[in-house]
Amino acid sequence: MALNHGQLMEQFQRAAEKAAIHSERDEFIYDFLHALERPKTTITKLRNGDPTTNVAKVPGAIAVRQSFFFEPVEDGRDVHEVLTQRINDPSVIAGKKDDPRVVIITDFNTITAWSVLKKERMEAPFMELDRHYAFFLPIYGRGYEQVEDFRELEADVKAARMLGHLFDEIREANEFETSEEIHGLNVFLTRLLFCFFAEDTGILKQNQFTKLVAEHTEKDGSNVSDVIQAAFNVMNVPDDAQERERLPNSLATLPYVNGGLFKSNEPAPKVFTAKARRVLLDCGSMKWNEINPDIFGSMFQSVVEEEKRSNLGQHYTSVPTIMKTIAPLFLDPLRDDLDVARGNEKKLEALLKRLHKIKVFDPACGSGNFLIIAYKELRRIEMDVLMALQEARGESAAGSIDSIMVGTSGIRLSQFYGIEIHDFAHEVAMLSLWIAEHQANQAFREKFGDVSPPLPLKAGGNITCGNALSEPWSSICPVDRGDEVYLIGNPPFHGQGKRSDEQAEDMERVFRGFKKHKYLDFVSCWYWLGANYLSLAKGREAIAELAFVSTNSINQGVQVATLWPPILELGIKIRFAYQGFKWRNNARDQAGVHVSVIGLTMKPEPVRFLFTRRSDGGWEKTQPINISPYLLSGTDTVVTDRRKPLAQALPMMSGSKPLDGGNLILSTADREALIDQEPHAEHWMKRLMGADEFLKGKERWCLWLADASQDELDAMPLVLQRVERVREKRQSSRDAGARKLAERPHQFRDLLNPSRFILVPSVTSERREYAPIGFFGSGIIATNLVQIIPNAGLYDFAILQTRMHMLWLKTVAGRLETRYRYSNTLVYNTFPWPAPTVSQRKDIESKAQEVLDTRALYPTKTMADLYDPEKMPDDLREAHRSLDEAVENTYRATLFRNDNERLEYLFKRYETLIAKENKA
Repeated sequence: MALNHGQLMEQFQRAAEKAAIHSERDEFIYDFLHALERPKTTITKLRNGDPTTNVAKVPGAIAVRQSFFFEPVEDGRDVHEVLTQRINDPSVIAGKKDDPRVVIITDFNTITAWSVLKKERMEAPFMELDRHYAFFLPIYGRGYEQVEDFRELEADVKAARMLGHLFDEIREANEFETSEEIHGLNVFLTRLLFCFFAEDTGILKQNQFTKLVAEHTEKDGSNVSDVIQAAFNVMNVPDDAQERERLPNSLATLPYVNGGLFKSNEPAPKVFTAKARRVLLDCGSMKWNEINPDIFGSMFQSVVEEEKRSNLGQHYTSVPTIMKTIAPLFLDPLRDDLDVARGNEKKLEALLKRLHKIKVFDPACGSGNFLIIAYKELRRIEMDVLMALQEARGESAAGSIDSIMVGTSGIRLSQFYGIEIHDFAHEVAMLSLWIAEHQANQAFREKFGDVSPPLPLKAGGNITCGNALSEPWSSICPVDRGDEVYLIGNPPFHGQGKRSDEQAEDMERVFRGFKKHKYLDFVSCWYWLGANYLSLAKGREAIAELAFVSTNSINQGVQVATLWPPILELGIKIRFAYQGFKWRNNARDQAGVHVSVIGLTMKPEPVRFLFTRRSDGGWEKTQPINISPYLLSGTDTVVTDRRKPLAQALPMMSGSKPLDGGNLILSTADREALIDQEPHAEHWMKRLMGADEFLKGKERWCLWLADASQDELDAMPLVLQRVERVREKRQSSRDAGARKLAERPHQFRDLLNPSRFILVPSVTSERREYAPIGFFGSGIIATNLVQIIPNAGLYDFAILQTRMHMLWLKTVAGRLETRYRYSNTLVYNTFPWPAPTVSQRKDIESKAQEVLDTRALYPTKTMADLYDPEKMPDDLREAHRSLDEAVENTYRATLFRNDNERLEYLFKRYETLIAKENKA
C-alpha cells in the first residue's frame, strides 16, 4: 500500500503529544515506528529487548540494521553534541550497507536527526515533529529514500539544498531590507562558496576555513560573524603586507586571494544562531571538489528563491544542450582548423594566437554555465594545439612549453563577457569562472607539468550586472576591426501572458517600430539585438556569429512573419539549427517546453548544417543549400495570413458568436426545466457545439430564435425574460457594435446555420497525430470557438484529416500555451492543396468515408479519446494512414520518407502557388 502522508503527520503529532507526558516517553519510539508502518513483529521484538533486532551498542539506544538509530537523552544534555558524536562513532555509522539510514537524537524538547545517505541535518522543536515527517521516510522503505535521482548532479543539488538551509537561517536572524543589504548577503554567500571549494581543491589548505570557524567560534554562534569577517578581510591583504605580522596564526595563514572576490567592503551578516553555525559547519564538511562549476551556479540561484528549491536543477541548461549551441558555432570549426594545421608549425602558432583573442559573449548569462563550458572546451582545444605544436617541433608532450607561451594558458577569463540581471547569479557567475579556471589549470598541469599558481586570482570574466535589453551590447563586449566574437546563451523564453510589466516595457523598447511584436516570445529580443550586433561587427570589419537556445515557437506561426524578415533583411542567414526537441536536463522534474538551437551568421556563403530527429531518437545532420525561418531546408519564404484560400477551396469562417451574456445558452438541466414550464420553447432549441462539446462530448443547448416573431416571443414569457436580459447586457456594453445588436436581442451576433458543414476546433492538442474535425447539419449551432466550412464534402474533410495538413498546422499556426491555434487566415487559407485527378479524388473520398465509418464503431468514445495518441484505436489509425497515402499520392508519385520531406514539399508548393497567383 502507498504511504498516507496526511495520516503519518497526524500519527507523528499524537506520538509527540503523548511523549510530552514524562511517563510516556519510553513509548515514543514504538509509536514512531508504528506510524511509519514498521512490522508489528519488529516493534514487539524491540520492546522485548531482542538483541538480534536491536543492534545498538550505545546503552539506552535502539537501532535496526539498514533502518534507524534512536537515542533519547536526559534533559540538559546537548542533543547536537550527542548527534555529532554518534555520526562520528564507527559503532553507529561504519560506512557499510548495514548502517542506519537516519540517526535520531532527542531530549523531548528538541529533536535532531542526521540523514546518513544525504549527510543532512534536521532539527526542530519536538512538538513540531510532524512538520518534518518527510525527513524520516527512508525508515519507511527504500521506495521513499530521500535522495533524488540527479546522477552527476547529486553533489550540486545537495550543496544547493545545504546552502539553502544556511540562507534561511541567516535571513531569519537578520533583517535585509535595502538592495545594498541584499547585495551584501549575495556577496557573502559567494565568498563562502569559494572558501568551501578552495579548501577541498588545494587552493586553501585542507579544511582550513571550516576548521577556523569550528575552533574559533562559540557554539551559540555569537562571534561567527566577527571570525568570518576577519577571515574575509585577511584574504584581501597581500601575503607580504606588514599587517599580517600582527594577526594570530589562524588568520595569518589564510592566503591572499585578490581577483576582486574579497576586495569590496561587504560586511558579513551580523547575527548567527547556534543552528546557523551548525549548518555552516555541515556545509564545510561536504566534498566540494565534486561540485561541477558548469552547472552548480544555476543550482544556487534557487537558494535565494525558496519556492524553487523543491525543483532544484529544473531550469538550468544541460551540458548536451550547451554543446549543441557552441560546438557547431565555433568548437567544431576550430577543431577542423586544427586538423588542417597539424604538422605545420606556422599554422598551429597562428591558431594558438587566434584562440587567445577570441571573445565569447553571453548576454543572458545567468550563473555562467554557457561561458564555463565554452571556457573549458577552448582550454581543451588549446592543449590539443600545444601538443600538436610540440609534435611538429619534435618535443615530448611533457617537455617545456616556455618557447610556446610564458607560464600557463594564454586563454584568459577576460575574453569572456556576460550580462545578468540578477545580482546573486551575477556574483556566482564570476565565482564559477574562477573555479572553472582552477580545474582547467589542474588538467593543464597533468599534461604539461607547468601551471601558474592558483592564488592570487586573476581578474574574472567581464560579467556585467544589468538589463541586457537596455544595456548597449557593444559597450559591454566591444567589437573592433579584426575581432572574432561569438554570442551564445539561453535567454529567458516567456511567451505572451507570462511576462512581467518590466519585460513588456523591454519588448516595447527593443521592437519599437515593429508590428504585432506582442505576439513574440521574450527570447526574440535577444535574436533581434544579436542580429544588430552581428551587423555592427560586419560594419567594423570584425567577425561575429551567434547561437541561442530558444523556444521553438519563434519558428512557428505568426512569430515567423514578425521576427525573421527584419533579421534576414540585415543580410543574416541561419548557419545551423537543431529542430525542436524537448527541453531536458538531469533533474527529476523537467521544464515542459520544446526548444530549438539556432545559429546566425553574416558570412556570405557559409556551410550550413541542419540537425533533424531520426525515428530512433538520434540526430541526422544534413547540409542544405539554405535553412528557412521554419528550420527546414528551403528558401526564406515566410507564410503570412490571407483573407481567401490560396487554392480553390471552400471558404472557412468562425462559428456564431452569441454575445448574449449567457442568457441564450442552456445546460441540459436548464433546457429540461424550461421545456417543463414552456413546452413551446423546445421548438426553438438547438444543440450548441464548441470545441469542448465536440472533443469531450459535453452537452449544451441554445435558444436559436433567429426567425422568431415578436408574437411568438410574447407567447413564451420565460424565454422573453432571457431576451430582455440580452438587450440590457448589450445596451450596457462599451462597444458600439454590441449596443447596435441590442436592437435584435433574441438573436446571436452571427446567424450562421448551414444545412451541412465541417466543424474544426480553434484549438487542438499538440500531442495529437491528427486534429479531429467532424460533419454536422442545421440542428447544430457552431460557436465562435470553432471554425466551419459550409457545404463541405468528403474531399474537404479528407484533406484536413491528413498528416500533411497536420504538419502545416504545427508549423504555421500560432499557439495557445502549448496547444495549436487553428486560424482560417493563417492555416487554412495558406494551405497548398493538391490537384488530384478525378480517380484520385474518388479514392480519397472513399478513404475519408472509411475514417468516418471506423469512428462510428466507437460510439461511447469522445473525439478526445479517439485521437489521444496513447488511446487511439489501431483500426482508426490504420484508416488515417491509408488516407494519408492516398492524399500524398496526389502531391507526388513517390511517397515521402519523413515529415521534413513533407514540409519541404509543402513550402515549395506554397511558393509555386503564390508565384502563380501573383503572375495572374
